[in-house]
Amino acid sequence: MPKNENNKCFLLINPNRFPQYVKILKKIVKRYPIFHVIESEDYEHFLVSIDEYYYSKKPFLLIWGGDGTAHSAINRLTELRIKHPEDKIRRSIGFLRGGSGNGIQDSYEVPFSIFKQLKTYIHSMENNYAIDVDLIEVDFDGKTEYTQLAGVGFDAYILNIRDNDKYKSGPLKGIIKPGMWNYLSAVSKALFVRMDKNDDTYKLKMHFGRYIFQGTRVNAEIKFDHLEKECNPLMIEVGNRPYFAALFKICPHVVCNSGSMNLYVYNKMTRGTMLMNLWYFWTGQHNRINDRFAKKKRPIIENFEIKSSQISSKKPFHFHMDGDLRKVETALNGKYNLDFTILPESITFLVPEVFFNKFHPAGI
Repeated sequence: MPKNENNKCFLLINPNRFPQYVKILKKIVKRYPIFHVIESEDYEHFLVSIDEYYYSKKPFLLIWGGDGTAHSAINRLTELRIKHPEDKIRRSIGFLRGGSGNGIQDSYEVPFSIFKQLKTYIHSMENNYAIDVDLIEVDFDGKTEYTQLAGVGFDAYILNIRDNDKYKSGPLKGIIKPGMWNYLSAVSKALFVRMDKNDDTYKLKMHFGRYIFQGTRVNAEIKFDHLEKECNPLMIEVGNRPYFAALFKICPHVVCNSGSMNLYVYNKMTRGTMLMNLWYFWTGQHNRINDRFAKKKRPIIENFEIKSSQISSKKPFHFHMDGDLRKVETALNGKYNLDFTILPESITFLVPEVFFNKFHPAGI
């Protein structure tokens, strides 16, 4: 464990996420004097705590919470970095598993046991196992946010159902109910209500990239500077990390520091087709799905690796960023636009040794 006071790690806890586990976490971290623990009181206090960490100039920050909590932390740190371009201190942020969906933690191979998580991160701090990773800048309705995963269509509809299921009384009144059960309940409702009624059409504009087909036996690509297409998809995913929700490998081919993002078009399909291929969808085995669909001359899952893109519609639409639901509500020249731009190596993640080693093989 680092003994230098300058290496002390801020541990920021969102207590709204599984408060029973927060008590366990707080007991465990008392054994490790390296941690400066802050339990946020509300969203504003959470942001103030991020500021406190940033201006302390300490090198490490750990976040306890779900994907939404991580999204808020990433955005605040990025805003501070942009606000202070003269500040060259390298700050590393890591994420403990504190939500029903832990897509960021899954994507960076964070272990499951809380004891292993803490030991893993302490080991990473001792050895500076940190990687500069890309973010995606998202512009909509005159606002800008930063993410590693965004989605339009079916998954946003699922989150809309989940977000409407809130505590109706007690100290957590108005808070979205956490837990995988609530998410799976929303998935089942969406499957039997939404899939056959989706008539939303989007226009895609993509810049400086390539279309990639990765099959079981055949790979192919087409390079382009600019590409436009219209589609009526099940969903569209834009990301540079693979996992969403509970180990759902929704963007299976991405690389976190490639300087590009991947855009996946999941073309419309029947409920039966979705259920028959559910395992392959969940585990990111698009090659198996595409082989089957291509043989039957059906639309496949399309994968584009690009530098920037725009999704537009003739009517307002929901989308998510790291599991946080948003809505495009302001039209420009009759179109509702959602713009994505890659920001190469714009934030530093503290990662487990096993993940770090994959990006630093011997001799390279």
